[in-house]
Amino acid sequence: MKNEWGEVRLGIDAYDLTGKHALVIGAGGAAGRAIALALGEAGADVTVSSTSTDGEEVMRAKRVQQELVKLGRKSTTVATDVTLGQGVQVMVRQVAKEMDGIDILVNAPDLFLGKPAESTTDIDFNRVMQVNLAGTFHACRAVGKEMLKQARGGRIINVASVLGERAIANAVAYCAAQAGILNLTRALATEWGPHGITVNAIAQGWMEHSPAIGNPDPAANQTVRFVPMKRAGKADEVAPLAVYLASDACGYISGQVMFVDGGLTTHL
Repeated sequence: MKNEWGEVRLGIDAYDLTGKHALVIGAGGAAGRAIALALGEAGADVTVSSTSTDGEEVMRAKRVQQELVKLGRKSTTVATDVTLGQGVQVMVRQVAKEMDGIDILVNAPDLFLGKPAESTTDIDFNRVMQVNLAGTFHACRAVGKEMLKQARGGRIINVASVLGERAIANAVAYCAAQAGILNLTRALATEWGPHGITVNAIAQGWMEHSPAIGNPDPAANQTVRFVPMKRAGKADEVAPLAVYLASDACGYISGQVMFVDGGLTTHL
């Protein structure tokens, strides 16, 4: 049996990403780092990118690149401001040229803002929307163009939040941006499906790396007490799902939002 990637492999071989080229944007964050390393462990060569040109974030991405090299993978680091669409397109063209194409894109920006709606300024709102929603769109558009040109299909994975599906008070800009990412994912899956490009989203719940979570111990954290599993999630618990979504095993799953939330959305 074949799909757009060639001969479909079964069993554990379906998760082997050897020969695939991945771009992970937001690798300086906890989820992005875990996913980049997991893709590398599965055999993919991985280019890691920041979401801004901030020196500290770029250095975190660089450290992930060094870990990938230790795994024996081909890996480079690029610094990108995801809010600048033209800049993202230039970066993606460069990466595609150097890697002989892009097979897998992971978007993992996560700029949180905790403010009441009445205190949220235009600048606040626009910044959160630009980094999270516009940044995800810029990357999807640029990589999607390359995947269409390559004509061999592809995998796009957008890392988002359960707050795109459920809302909380005092995070209106973030909730709106995350909801946009989820429906952007569905729309792109519909548009690019005929070309063998799958587009899915991973929605994280309350994670140890979630912005503003505070002490993740459920005894000290009212938020974590609402999680049926009674604990915050770990970045390493997001990564295996990303490998699945990037693999041969996931050739007929697209436009889906998969929750890694310890059961939180069952009653949030």
